[in-house]
Amino acid sequence: MASAKTGMWTAICGACLILLDGILVLANKSFYGWHYGSASVVGWTEIILSLLIMVLAPYYKKSKGAIGWTIVLLALITMPFDGGFWTLGAWIALIGGAIIATGS
Repeated sequence: MASAKTGMWTAICGACLILLDGILVLANKSFYGWHYGSASVVGWTEIILSLLIMVLAPYYKKSKGAIGWTIVLLALITMPFDGGFWTLGAWIALIGGAIIATGS
């Protein structure tokens, strides 16, 4: 079984991809596929949720279950705002959150 620290770094890597996607959406003012709202709504939502994941992940030692499942929930909320390749970041963050929650 993977350690919670591995899950933290996995979640942070996924959050970095989500953050990059949000920045690119705001820079290009376009996004792939159907989404909830305009480019600015999609971009800012991705940026805010990815920063929340990055801020929460290092606190995994306080309560692994709570932090891990919160990251999973934030990644799930991010998924409808991602499109195409960028959904990969949300999946990586989700896996990282699950590793934190169930890791040793």
